Amino acid sequence: MPEIAEVEHARRECERYCLSRQITDIKTVADDLIFVRMPHEEFAKALKGRTVVDTKRWGKYFVVLFDKGPHLVAHFGMTGDLKFKHDLKPDQEWPPRFWKTIITFGPKNGQTESTTVAFCDPRRLGRLRLVSGDPLASEPISKLGFDPLHNLPSIDDFSAMVGKRAVPIKALLLDQAFSAGVGNWIADEILYHSRIHPAQYSNSLTKQECEVLRQQMEKVCRLAVEAEADESLLPEDWLMTYRWNKGKGKGAGVLPNGHKLAFETVGGRTSAFAPSLQKLRGSRIAKKIVRKRSAEANEDDGADNIKTEMDGSANRKRTRQTRSNSSKVDVAIDTVSKKARSVKVEFVETKPRRTSSRTTRSTRK
Repeated sequence: MPEIAEVEHARRECERYCLSRQITDIKTVADDLIFVRMPHEEFAKALKGRTVVDTKRWGKYFVVLFDKGPHLVAHFGMTGDLKFKHDLKPDQEWPPRFWKTIITFGPKNGQTESTTVAFCDPRRLGRLRLVSGDPLASEPISKLGFDPLHNLPSIDDFSAMVGKRAVPIKALLLDQAFSAGVGNWIADEILYHSRIHPAQYSNSLTKQECEVLRQQMEKVCRLAVEAEADESLLPEDWLMTYRWNKGKGKGAGVLPNGHKLAFETVGGRTSAFAPSLQKLRGSRIAKKIVRKRSAEANEDDGADNIKTEMDGSANRKRTRQTRSNSSKVDVAIDTVSKKARSVKVEFVETKPRRTSSRTTRSTRK
């Protein structure tokens, strides 16, 4: 899935080849999923003749700003990508497979050559939408969390945000409402360099761990963006080049420092980590067990409240029926208490699931 680095690469490509150019032609295919709340014909009509004046990125979204609105907000989903015609290899066809829109930009600054780019998406999970006004202040971008390279919170704010949630830290990093742009491999890289186990609960992290986590989040995202997601340009000690196909590729599951990789499903995604460096503190107890115990404790408290009210009624009325009701409540309380004491805490270990290997940007060329 394209993450902050891949999306930033696409933004920079648009900056390099489309800035200050006017859209002279645009083709689209019918697709109610890709084109959000707009027929594809209206999408093309709204953009034709517009000139690109700027590009932006927030999280996994990139924005193309025109000389007048509406502006384009794009998301790659799982398999979306931009393909420029001038980058085609001799054995590649044009138009590319799975194209959804092909946009041609006219010459700029006295040049004679135009630029043509296609938005492609085999799985149709990407989104193209037109937004009036400021796209960064409008939905869906306005609902996202902080961007690690644009507005990373202070250490105090960051620690507070991490501590108030009780979820595996890997799941928190993947939550786009928390940190926009961080995806699966970026999150694993951050946690590896922070020496934090992906299943460690966020509210159990110390202030020092939060500080290291924050530092590594900025560093990993920055280096990934500088490399524009080209695996060959990433540091040699990163997990990136050793993690694919569950460690059966380069290094055979062993990192350059000699530590072995392990894989576990956390937050619904396969996580790569080094168990000897990223140790899990405490036990992982299924939340449903905790909720069950809490519910039964509340039931016990409710029975005590009933008993108090019934006893008060007995004192006031002094009737045989009231004393009988009070006795029934005592029996119910005793039953609930015994039930609460018999609750067993179960320890649940998550098991890794099979996933397919990923092709990086560098190997797709």
